[in-house]
Amino acid sequence: MKKHQYGEDAAVPVKKVAVIGAGLMGAGIAQVTAQKGYEVLLKDRDDVAVGRGLSYMSDNWDKKVKRRRMTKFERNKNMSAVVGLSDDSESWKKHFSGADLVIEAVFEEINLKRRIVEEIESVTPDHCIFATNTSAIPIADIAQGARRPERIIGMHYFSPVPSMPLLEIIPHGGTADCATATAFEVGTKQGKTCIVVKDVPGFYVNRCLGPFLVE
Repeated sequence: MKKHQYGEDAAVPVKKVAVIGAGLMGAGIAQVTAQKGYEVLLKDRDDVAVGRGLSYMSDNWDKKVKRRRMTKFERNKNMSAVVGLSDDSESWKKHFSGADLVIEAVFEEINLKRRIVEEIESVTPDHCIFATNTSAIPIADIAQGARRPERIIGMHYFSPVPSMPLLEIIPHGGTADCATATAFEVGTKQGKTCIVVKDVPGFYVNRCLGPFLVE
């Protein structure tokens, strides 16, 4: 799908995207986001983890420059769009206060994800959309107890993010149309083929893949 059904003005205007988790998935999400002109915040628990994420992006862009698929100017512009942040610094809260979309890419542990939702909702503006990159946990369960559950949605990327074109967008029963439209428009701008799927076990791809793995 290249267009959504929610109307041209449904999506929240997005300039700054925050990514939580600087592992391969989070760094990949940050990479495809920065190279499409967004301001990006990349946050993890400490400077070492953030540094690994930044190096992953830098190495990928250096390869593109070497293969003449990107200019040095574009590479430097992309890197300058990414701000690395860690839990060790209180300044991350000030940076997140200007985020329009937060994409969480941490371990598949529901209590951890709920704690992150609570923490992020306390520092981000009311219009901010919170997207979780879970591949298995129901979005409704992650949104349970949230202050702004209507702003929570699933954005399931596939690894490696820079290479895999599919993006599953998963609204739960209480997700507002503006959140779905925002996730769709950001995903499309990232160069992804977006499909909106129901909040059911396995979502779409894993639900289809399951029977084949059993055989």
